[in-house]
Amino acid sequence: MKKGFTLVELLVSILLFGLITVILFGTIDNLRAQLSFFKEKERHLGEKNQILSLMRGDYDRPASLKILATSEKNFNTVSISGSNRSLYGIYRPNVIWMVIKSDNTLIRLESASPITLPLRPESIYQIHSDVVGKECEIFRVYESSSGRMIYIKFTNESPLIVETKK
Repeated sequence: MKKGFTLVELLVSILLFGLITVILFGTIDNLRAQLSFFKEKERHLGEKNQILSLMRGDYDRPASLKILATSEKNFNTVSISGSNRSLYGIYRPNVIWMVIKSDNTLIRLESASPITLPLRPESIYQIHSDVVGKECEIFRVYESSSGRMIYIKFTNESPLIVETKK
């Protein structure tokens, strides 16, 4: 009766172990690639959801909303008094959504006092500004008798559309 492994059996087991290891490394590499892809997708969707939530809070039943004329047909400047959403703890803030022409950056300005454009140097310290997105192609607000539709399109991305009540 044989009590040990022969050299051939030992070499075969090492060879099988090596093949399994190579296959597992390929699988682990694929899993890492998938993980990084889905993390990026999750980050991107999280940013979109934050923008949509912010738009709903600002445009849904504010005290007053004015769509200001601009020289660009694809961009609106929107002035909101008494927004329902504040990022800085201000009760019913005054908010302006606008696109900066130089680099097509969509920004949101928020202040406790009314905001007038162009901004005066002394009012800069009373206004909070947030970049909503860069490379904005279209920012339009459409009004109907019962509601509003906000349409935002950034370069190489699907459009963001929000409908709210007046």
